Amino acid sequence: MKRTKKSLFVSGVSLVISAVLLLGTTFAWFTDSVTNKGNVITSGELLINAYAYDLGQEGQSVTIQGVNNDQAFTFEKVPQDLKAANCPPIISEDLWEPGKTSAKLLEVKNDGTLATKIKVQFNVTETELMNALWFDFVKIEDGQVVGSFQKRPMSTLSTFAKDLEFSLLSGENVQFVLVYGMNENAGNEYQGTTFSADVSVIAAQYTYESDGFENNDYDQAATYDATAVTSEQEFLTAVENGQDIFLTNSIALNDSVSVDKDITLYLNGNDLTISNGKGALRVMKALTVEGNGTIKGALVANQNAKLTINGGKDFEVSSDFSTGAAISGALNSIVEIDGGTYTSTLKGSAVISFLGQELTVKNAVVNVGVDSASQSCGINSANAETTLLENVTVNAKYSVAVKLNNGMSGDATIINGTFTTDQAAEGFNPNPTIQYGGTLNISNAIVNRIGVGIYYRKSWPLPTEVVGLTMENVTFNAVNDNASEYQDVDYYRF
Repeated sequence: MKRTKKSLFVSGVSLVISAVLLLGTTFAWFTDSVTNKGNVITSGELLINAYAYDLGQEGQSVTIQGVNNDQAFTFEKVPQDLKAANCPPIISEDLWEPGKTSAKLLEVKNDGTLATKIKVQFNVTETELMNALWFDFVKIEDGQVVGSFQKRPMSTLSTFAKDLEFSLLSGENVQFVLVYGMNENAGNEYQGTTFSADVSVIAAQYTYESDGFENNDYDQAATYDATAVTSEQEFLTAVENGQDIFLTNSIALNDSVSVDKDITLYLNGNDLTISNGKGALRVMKALTVEGNGTIKGALVANQNAKLTINGGKDFEVSSDFSTGAAISGALNSIVEIDGGTYTSTLKGSAVISFLGQELTVKNAVVNVGVDSASQSCGINSANAETTLLENVTVNAKYSVAVKLNNGMSGDATIINGTFTTDQAAEGFNPNPTIQYGGTLNISNAIVNRIGVGIYYRKSWPLPTEVVGLTMENVTFNAVNDNASEYQDVDYYRF
């Protein structure tokens, strides 16, 4: 019995040892595998460009029967790029008289990779002269007119354009001639009157590409980028739904509005008034403002938000906002401005007041509207890592035109532009025109000064010389004899 128990014990120990040994054993099974690397889905690009050709020489010629005595219209070889910043109006006519005729060749190209459908929209300012004008759109294919010319009353321009839709595959373009004139029988009541209209070309996906199930109508319901807005309620609804906004007329908002989705606002030559100019559009994520028109109120980029302005020739922000700013950016925000005029009538930190990360202002005019040396400035970029001012004019009156890098760090660049501080309060030292900390690289600029032109300021330790300044081709103009008491460039001494 003892021998049996001993044998069982030895057997049990052997099993445990065997099990332990098996833990380090690898079994060899038949195996196989297939690996497919580099799987990618790349989105297509929806991109259109539009061009306008004026009458001229060396370009395309088009003959339209029934107009211009059946003689050809010849256009310029090089067009206007309608997407370019500060592109002038397609039509700019003066000294018109009964019987006069003109034409523009318009071209839209699909430079993206996706098929697109496009619409042309007109926002017409109704005037008396409109009743004396006529127009027609004539489509051109392979240099030849499609259809026949029809003289249409200018009063029908907006409604006619609603049905003007084209589809373009990638790489294709469409051309049409806008021909217009003044009726021969227009009477004296039309002398000295004007007519104006804004034109927009908008695009959306077109049902051409197919998906994996050979279905090419999955984007049949695709709508154009912007929602036409005619009232305050439609504006608020579009903001709430995150829709891009296309103003078809001027509207007024009773209160400030928070924009908490990514939205593009097309002013289309209209005015947007926010609380009688005392309110603001508060950007929580990203807002892009496009085209001509006036915003009466302020645009405020909240923390981590982005504000982009692509202003036309006649874009303006005119503000009575309580902070004294027309444009402002909070911490970590990004503000990019191209074009427009910016004015504030109240005291505050600046017309453009920026505490964020990156500030870019190009092709803009900034006006300090208040006659005070206290709490006012043209552009104040206090803490930005980078600030770029290019082709900017600042009219500051009593105030500092530009304050840069108040926190004594950050890089600022000024290219071209005119900066003016030309008035001083009696009994007070005049303000400098440009004040900076950190570094400043300025070139091809004009500084009109009544005090110091460019002032390096550092609170501690007090500077003993001007540092961080690079200048090339900067012109300083003293506005009066008293300005001779001050230097073109100086540093903080007190």
